[in-house]
Amino acid sequence: MNTATVHTTPRPALLPTPPATAGLTLEENTHALLDRAAAQVAAGQAVAAFRLLTPPLSALWSEARATGQAEAMRHWCASHPLHALVMQDPFTHRAVTKPRGYAGDAVMMDFIYDGRPPAGTSVVGAEVFGATTRAGMGLSVRYRRQLLQSLIDDTVVRHERARVLSVAAGHCRELQGCLVEQPGFGGEFVALDQDPLSCQEIARVHAGHAVRVVNQGVRELAGSAQGSVLADALGRFDLIYSAGLYDYLPDALARRLTRRLLAMLRPGGRVLIANFVPGGSGRGYMELFMDWTLVLRTEAQMRELAAASGAAHASTFADPQRNVVYAELWREAPEAI
Repeated sequence: MNTATVHTTPRPALLPTPPATAGLTLEENTHALLDRAAAQVAAGQAVAAFRLLTPPLSALWSEARATGQAEAMRHWCASHPLHALVMQDPFTHRAVTKPRGYAGDAVMMDFIYDGRPPAGTSVVGAEVFGATTRAGMGLSVRYRRQLLQSLIDDTVVRHERARVLSVAAGHCRELQGCLVEQPGFGGEFVALDQDPLSCQEIARVHAGHAVRVVNQGVRELAGSAQGSVLADALGRFDLIYSAGLYDYLPDALARRLTRRLLAMLRPGGRVLIANFVPGGSGRGYMELFMDWTLVLRTEAQMRELAAASGAAHASTFADPQRNVVYAELWREAPEAI
């Protein structure tokens, strides 16, 4: 992708800090916040605007949901001039239009990894893109890829003929530069995804590597009879991970899938799952402007999910931005690993 045109003229000074708004209604506070953000975006200060559109907007959104004003706030945001400005951002626009049927598809993850807007993006759109893909959520996605890369390499080093399974694999960009791509890798990496376009991209990029692509959905894998057949066909693994899937799974399906993944481990293997948390800084913008709603879980809820799955041992940890919580699970007790 080509980098869009950028400003070459000097930028104006940042706008002053907004005054206290304790005496205003939720609607007045929301409009005041959106007015400032729109002015900053129009002035070429998208990063400053997103300081307002992360924690402050999320706080107002939480208040709206708690006071029964959620639909009203959605209308205030959709009808505000800021909406037309941020829709010039390819990242925001793709989330809203959902060309593959859902927000957060593999192309959106590539936007975050690559950091460059597509050719033809407007100047305003490119500036907003730089802010949205580097806001807290974007940083968490980039950290997630680095974490997965390290786990894959660790598994290849520790296990002869290691087998790794990625569930809801997307484009598997975490494989880039991993030991799986080396000629001496004697194991197998299996990428499972329901999106045929994502599967085609994985197959294209890794045509010369020990990577097998399986075009299947998680509901089939988590199901009873069909899931058992699919699990047997896939085999057993030293590492299974699902990085972006659990954000879309209801609890019952998440429990069934986690139990299935644990059963697919080799001795000493582990499962890693991830979930965005309720207190993430960008929730307001994601839900109000991107129409991107996730199933959010706290660290305590992830521990409960691990316990319900029957894992003999599990640990949880958060990413540096504290937007995502991870659970690492083993079938065997620690002394057997």
